[in-house]
Amino acid sequence: MRPNSRSTTSFRTRTLVGVAAIAMVMAAFVPQAALAETEVPPQAVDLTDIPTPDQGDYEGSTGEHEANPGDYAATQEGQLHADTLKGFDPGYLISDAKMYTSGTMSVAQIQRFLDGKVPRCQSGYTCLKDFAQTTRTKAPNSYCSGTYKGASRESAAAIISKASKACGVSEKVLLVVLQKEQGLVTHTWPSDWRYRIAMGYGCPDGAACDSQYFGFQNQVYMAAKQLKRYTKDSSFNWYPVGKTSQVRWHPNASCGSGPVTIRNNATAALYYYTPYQPNRAALAAGYGAANDACASYGNRNFVNYYTDWFGGSGGGGSSQPAPVSVHRFWSSTFDNAHFYTTNASEASKLRTSDRNWKYEGTDFRAWQASNGSCRAGTVAIHRFWSSKFESHFFTSNAAEAKTVRETDRNWSYEGTGFCAATSGTPVYRFWSETFGKHFYTANQSEANTIRRTDRNWSFEGTAFYTP
Repeated sequence: MRPNSRSTTSFRTRTLVGVAAIAMVMAAFVPQAALAETEVPPQAVDLTDIPTPDQGDYEGSTGEHEANPGDYAATQEGQLHADTLKGFDPGYLISDAKMYTSGTMSVAQIQRFLDGKVPRCQSGYTCLKDFAQTTRTKAPNSYCSGTYKGASRESAAAIISKASKACGVSEKVLLVVLQKEQGLVTHTWPSDWRYRIAMGYGCPDGAACDSQYFGFQNQVYMAAKQLKRYTKDSSFNWYPVGKTSQVRWHPNASCGSGPVTIRNNATAALYYYTPYQPNRAALAAGYGAANDACASYGNRNFVNYYTDWFGGSGGGGSSQPAPVSVHRFWSSTFDNAHFYTTNASEASKLRTSDRNWKYEGTDFRAWQASNGSCRAGTVAIHRFWSSKFESHFFTSNAAEAKTVRETDRNWSYEGTGFCAATSGTPVYRFWSETFGKHFYTANQSEANTIRRTDRNWSFEGTAFYTP
């Protein structure tokens, strides 16, 4: 007897006897900071010296929409969780390295990321994964040392990549700002105006957005430039690093402010761009709206999206480690078996010493379990081993795992193998009666080719998601 091959939440693969598939290193989860600063009543703080969004050369995203999460989280279909904000530190939203390091994603990786966020766009709309425009060349300047070379029919992924490299701002950060501003990364029916002011750049409180900055390329490039400018222009000095500043809770000044000791340049830049911090009600709401007129969400959502999509920000979010690569091998000796492992040492040993296995690269990513469990917002993948079938069996279905443990002696339970994402890029699953095996891949092109050309494999849909 074997577990049901048609379960929509499981997969099984045969591997080398005695080699533990998906070997995991446990990582402890340690919160980094207290939940939030204590709100200060408006009458207790002198607000006259605290800059407001309409003073000075702000040019960041300071609109009233920062006080309303809108439909951004709704596009996630309930897949996101408030637990991300455990350990939120308003003084350290993201590390300098993670903000100001470009080359974190290639154009192809950005495109795959966007494809995974919106598998299907509503008819009549152009989603970010399909967006393209003719771009203009932008020469180096005081803040962006690289040249942005314009091109025709340039994809959103290419625009993000070029702006990142020209200005030295992480591609991941630009993706997160696109999401927290207009929800463009996950939106399935975006209107033209979302592209027009994609990064919220040049849209101050109490005034119309500046039309000279309209357009997707303009928005992405200018936002990247501005994030760098905040670290170099001495006129931005009201959030000094290493000192305590009063940061408002909301665009409405009557809501008051709270003290924040800003610990690095990247965090200061985010406050210059969006000068509000979330209060306790906003943090408790996760991705949703709080029943509090003084709650704002811009920087809260930045930490939410960065942490859920790319692992810990190195700053104010969860200490959940970043996902690790899953190495994939194939064997003709073992009847078209595939072997998967996150253990880099094990992968290296197989590549150099075992000719039964051919290395096929890193197929997708997953989180390592912490003390045998997965944090909220991820899915535990249960692992079994069978000496009879000389294979491992994996399932994300807790009920199925329970049934196998209690009724099928062919399988020995080995605990949580790893933690998968609840949304993101689909990992597709196939079943072969010919080989008696499951196969899974996050490569959409590979999945499409197998579906069209290889009758040995039956497509079974999405097994789980990879970030």
